[in-house]
Amino acid sequence: MADIGAELLEKIRAEFQKSCKADKYIQSVLKKIDGGTAKMEEVALLSKQLGFRASQAIGAHVNVAALPDGKMYYNIADTILTGVLKDNYDVINSAAAECQKALDSQTGINITPQQAAFPTERVQAVVNAASVPDIAEEVMIRRMTAPAQNITESFYNDYVQKNVKLRSDAGLDCYIIRDDHGGCCKWCSKLAGKYHYPEDVPKDVYRRHDNCGCTVTYLNGRKAQNVWSKTKWNISDEELEQMKKAGSRQPARLDKRGISGIMKENSSMAKFIPADTIENAKEYTLKFADKVNVKNVKNLNSLNTVNETLTDLTAKYPVDKLQDINCSSTLKKANARANGGGLDINTKYLNEPPAMVTDWKTRNEQFAKIIPEYQAAISSGKYSAAQVRKLKKDLAQIEEGIKYSRWSMSSTFSGTNAVKATVAHEYGHIIADQYFGQINRGLYCKNYGDPRSVRIKSMVDDAFRKAKQIGDIYSISQYASTDSHEFFAECFCAHYHGEEFPDYIEQMLKEALTK
Repeated sequence: MADIGAELLEKIRAEFQKSCKADKYIQSVLKKIDGGTAKMEEVALLSKQLGFRASQAIGAHVNVAALPDGKMYYNIADTILTGVLKDNYDVINSAAAECQKALDSQTGINITPQQAAFPTERVQAVVNAASVPDIAEEVMIRRMTAPAQNITESFYNDYVQKNVKLRSDAGLDCYIIRDDHGGCCKWCSKLAGKYHYPEDVPKDVYRRHDNCGCTVTYLNGRKAQNVWSKTKWNISDEELEQMKKAGSRQPARLDKRGISGIMKENSSMAKFIPADTIENAKEYTLKFADKVNVKNVKNLNSLNTVNETLTDLTAKYPVDKLQDINCSSTLKKANARANGGGLDINTKYLNEPPAMVTDWKTRNEQFAKIIPEYQAAISSGKYSAAQVRKLKKDLAQIEEGIKYSRWSMSSTFSGTNAVKATVAHEYGHIIADQYFGQINRGLYCKNYGDPRSVRIKSMVDDAFRKAKQIGDIYSISQYASTDSHEFFAECFCAHYHGEEFPDYIEQMLKEALTK
């Protein structure tokens, strides 16, 4: 059943992306957000239209004919609804944050937007309702579609609720405006209006019922001189009228479908918004893996860095979703490890990332000074044959080691930048294992053994041997000299950080990173 759920989710996502691509209103708002000209009320309406398109996509593929025994099982409903809603959650929070940052830049405000928590319990309640045994088909479909639209719309309300408090606490004069667009229902009409935050805001202002058509937005003035005695900032009648007109525009609802996703590659909307708690960071990490373990992780900055780096990497170099990400590993010989199925990161490393960059130059200078001592000891005749062999071996390692420019890519960074480099290195292993089966052959590589995967693996091996033979390996890292696996991961990490290589390595990376 899990496979059926995943298959349906893939179809629903494809349907959703195509319809969003063809939706003129969605595309116009995304373009404004990307250009920094969108208004918050437009993001509110964007959430409504994304909810509508998500509901449409679910309704197009969820029916008894597509289900085992004609029944909606819990795990299928959970896979579909959680997948679709988490996608929309990310888009809406990113859109609202980008819009707010653009507006803030015009008024000199510098407050980082915050994500509200994903409503897991609410989604699970919908999943339970949709998977009740012996439910009628039309009821099941309604319970899958209508809440998907309503919850998607609520993501923006949740964002507003969290960020208006944050801004008010920081000393900004804020207003909440709920617009029923001319008559949603009597209950909504009573709630519609402009409220000074927090003292005038009704407790139900953020609440929504099924098929609710209201939008909730907020406005804030400039930062007050004194947080305890704010100078009130009043919205003019003209400004309020302009806002109402903008909020009452009806989104375009077109049936024509496009052929690609709803966001441009590398769009500013793909920018990462840090989580405000470890639990919310864990929820975000579930985008990248089916299972996530963050037990004993205390450093939120490090965990946010992991998520931010994975967000950027997966956008640029897509991989299949991992089986697990374990940020509570007790690795003894490494800070992290990865393959095509998962990523492990040492808990201590996340909680206490290196405070200083490894001073490789000073280390090499110190080693160079002791080389004459080794040479003198070897030729002194004071040591046994076994001891001399050991001295010669150690000397050879020292002489080889000082030729390298660094130990590893991550050793050239400190703090969360070191965490970022470590994640990038491990992502190189994930790519290598999924793209051409470097580590586990065909376990995670769908095309393992085909001419292309064989050719790329050969290119990596050849580049590794050539780099060692002609000395280019010394400018990459000593860790890259371990084997072709670490060579590729280090080259990928350096490439990700903007470093350049000789042509044969650049060509190898170009071929290998094309999925």
